[in-house]
Amino acid sequence: MKSKVNGETLELVRQLRQLTQKEVSESIGISQGQLSKAEHGIQELDQSTLECLASFYKFPVSFFFRELDPTPVSHFCYRKRVTSNKILDSFVAVVQIFKIFIEDFLNPVELPEYDLPSLIPSEDLTVEEIADRIRYALGIYKGPVPNLTTLLENHGIIISKIDFGTDKLDGLSTFNSRGRRIIFLNSRMPNDRLRFSLAHELGHTIMHMPQLPDPSQDVEAEANRFAAQFLMPAQEIESMLVGVNIYDLGQLKKKWKVSIKALLYRAKSLMTISERSYRNLQIFYSKKGYNHGEPYPLSYEMPTLLTETIGLYKAQLGYSEKDLMNMMTIGPEEYHRIFNTYYPFKLNNIFNRNR
Repeated sequence: MKSKVNGETLELVRQLRQLTQKEVSESIGISQGQLSKAEHGIQELDQSTLECLASFYKFPVSFFFRELDPTPVSHFCYRKRVTSNKILDSFVAVVQIFKIFIEDFLNPVELPEYDLPSLIPSEDLTVEEIADRIRYALGIYKGPVPNLTTLLENHGIIISKIDFGTDKLDGLSTFNSRGRRIIFLNSRMPNDRLRFSLAHELGHTIMHMPQLPDPSQDVEAEANRFAAQFLMPAQEIESMLVGVNIYDLGQLKKKWKVSIKALLYRAKSLMTISERSYRNLQIFYSKKGYNHGEPYPLSYEMPTLLTETIGLYKAQLGYSEKDLMNMMTIGPEEYHRIFNTYYPFKLNNIFNRNR
């Protein structure tokens, strides 16, 4: 922790609240110039002003002294459609805050080591071959992927399911300065999309970290191809998709645990249905209202590592929620946003998680 206020952290909290310097300075009664200089590390703020900022942002003063994780923002990989810069900046701020406290928070927990390889697509190694290698590395030799959330947690990946503040962003993957891989999933996302989004972020984790991708790479297309092959291997599913109708896709959804929409696109990409059939099935899908909810809902995959850790602190170490917030130097709003989207935890012995 720094001995003086960290200007970058001040700016981070302001972005989290989706506020401009002008809005903040007018609200707490200082000049915009003072706030700007403080955020750039040029001028110190007095204790009274810091306390006003803390009250306004709903953060403890101590957080303003925290150092940011040095991992560059350019290492974030997003699964998104479209969203405003302000909302995106706010969510990136949540991720940065998470990365600040996560190592302290997980200190008493014996986590599995991250043990998956980094593989870069090339002329000699296709995205689909990478997906097959990762299936094998995870012990999936044939058939549908089992509970993917638990599988990845057991291989050292932290998965956090929180409200992104928008439904236009499905997932985000990153890593911190200790090399810990972290995947965020949007709690607003329909459950039918969850496994594909998680596999998509796994693709980023394998192919686009820790090295920066080549600017010419279409990383989103690569991650989609990875997810499709990882969850629906062509060598196994192709014959099942020949001439399919909506009923067939519904039955395959139950088996492969992916959405009808993902299966429909997989059939198109593997050319097991014609373009005309694909368009007709899309129209039928839309008319049935499946864009707002598909039949045969998939079972929910719940991340457990973070809630089990909360349980450890409370049940075995005697922490209250206030103690936890003080340790992480975050306020109630962020604490509940990050942790209270989980179902009530079932306490397990997380010192002996399956490896």
